[in-house]
Amino acid sequence: MSSVAEALHPSLIQVLRARGLTTAAQQQAFLNPSLSDLRALEGFSQMPAAVARLRRAIDTQETIAIYADRDVDGLTGLAILVRSLKTLGARVVWGYPPKGGRGVDAAAMAALQEQRPRVMIFVDCGTGENETLERLHREGVDCIVADHHRLHPSEAASSVLWIHPAHNKGGEDEKPAGCVMAFKLAQGLWEAFLGREDTARLDYFLYNHLDLLALGILADRVPLTGENRVYVWHGLHRLALSRKAGLAALNRFLRIKTAPAGVREVTWRLIPMLNAAGRLGRPELAAQLLLTEDLDTAHACIDELLELNGQRRTAQSQSLIIFEQAVRDQCAVLDDPVLVAMATGLEPSVTGLAAQTIARKYEKPVFLFVRQGDEATGSGRGIDGYDMFACVEKVQDLLVKFGGHEGAAGLTIRAQDFAQVRSRLVEEGRRQSLTVRDLSPTVEATLLLSEATPEWWAQLQTMSPFGQGNPMPLFRLTDVRSIVRPPSRRTKTQKPHWIHHGAMQWPAQLREGLPEWPEGTHEGPWTMLAYPEACKDFDTPFQWIIHEVEKHHG
Repeated sequence: MSSVAEALHPSLIQVLRARGLTTAAQQQAFLNPSLSDLRALEGFSQMPAAVARLRRAIDTQETIAIYADRDVDGLTGLAILVRSLKTLGARVVWGYPPKGGRGVDAAAMAALQEQRPRVMIFVDCGTGENETLERLHREGVDCIVADHHRLHPSEAASSVLWIHPAHNKGGEDEKPAGCVMAFKLAQGLWEAFLGREDTARLDYFLYNHLDLLALGILADRVPLTGENRVYVWHGLHRLALSRKAGLAALNRFLRIKTAPAGVREVTWRLIPMLNAAGRLGRPELAAQLLLTEDLDTAHACIDELLELNGQRRTAQSQSLIIFEQAVRDQCAVLDDPVLVAMATGLEPSVTGLAAQTIARKYEKPVFLFVRQGDEATGSGRGIDGYDMFACVEKVQDLLVKFGGHEGAAGLTIRAQDFAQVRSRLVEEGRRQSLTVRDLSPTVEATLLLSEATPEWWAQLQTMSPFGQGNPMPLFRLTDVRSIVRPPSRRTKTQKPHWIHHGAMQWPAQLREGLPEWPEGTHEGPWTMLAYPEACKDFDTPFQWIIHEVEKHHG
């Protein structure tokens, strides 16, 4: 029997090879991700101690507290651990940062400690919190940190058990989300109780949570390669058919019912609703929806999430408008290698969304701050090839608190230090000789327009899910027989051109941001505005493919 890879169109084989998948075995593993390909847990040096401590807490009925970040990455990790621990008979309580809080919040921690936990698990947070972790240890609370944010050099405290990429020998090439670290901890627990050979029960009790895991990974926008791809591929197949009452109710409301669920509908519809709860200070709504098995509770949560999502959109739009003006007023947009600006009177929890939009617009790293009294809360978003965490580390002497990873960072500063922080961040960007990247995309394969049949589109779909680390391929389209121009270019909305080959036609336009091409030339890049009718259900996270047209006839 031939493999899926052997049956692929040559253009798709070209793409796989361009991405380093050169052997038939590598291609087959990529196209058919298997849970058996996941690494064993032996690489996590502190996993045995963490599992043993949790088992002792379960056996003696000590209270286990879980403190998670309030975004979807943190809350899905929270849900995975709460569901696992409760099934194993543990006494569990949980909490999250309040509105406006970041990282480990003192008030939220105090509320958790009133429950007198003897073990505390931090999910998608905990790095950069040495003082809090050491205080808890002195008070007799054993701490386990399941996080993925960059570790500080000083964070080697023996009093803390780390489930973290930096403590995973052999997994250095992976870039997991925080929920993945929580899932690994749950995996360690289930294997300790069931054994690795009981695959049927592991599938039921552990891999049943892949729907939650896929949500967290897609929400955190980590690369969809390696183990992340395995988790998301299987998770999307399970998400639309989820047996969790809350997720199933949300799927029905959003009409997500076909397996596998699409990356686009999950990232554009489902995740923003859940994220709205944390961003506007109601993370308990999203957590309750992910944990409940009561339909009435699920419907009540969805009603409130809908209202919050409307508020989130309003706050996000206001934040973007004000920060775009602040960047123009406070930055030398063309010359500054890093854009740094501050505003007041905004919802700080949506600042990262504005920073992400502005970073994409200018193709530069961006740090945006919201002043709140004597302090300012900042969010940074980067571009490919720029390490945001390393940049922030260079100014840590001026920071109240910071954390993050290569692509994103969060930081709190004294408002009076903003000018100095800004100057140092810009200086660090210039020191790295950061230059504006070439916006031209890289062509990975050549394709005849006449070959882009529904069968070809179906084969392209086998390379999904697409996203960071596994982007939609860029094809050079040849054999384009005609390009029909719109009747007029003097309209506010750019009308599409039509590229043709016989009965095959696609609406297309030049990629946004590129100048109009000179008369007599007909090369792209082109942005496809729609798919052929037979492929209308094709799913991609970006809705389009960019094509470069080599030939023009007629």
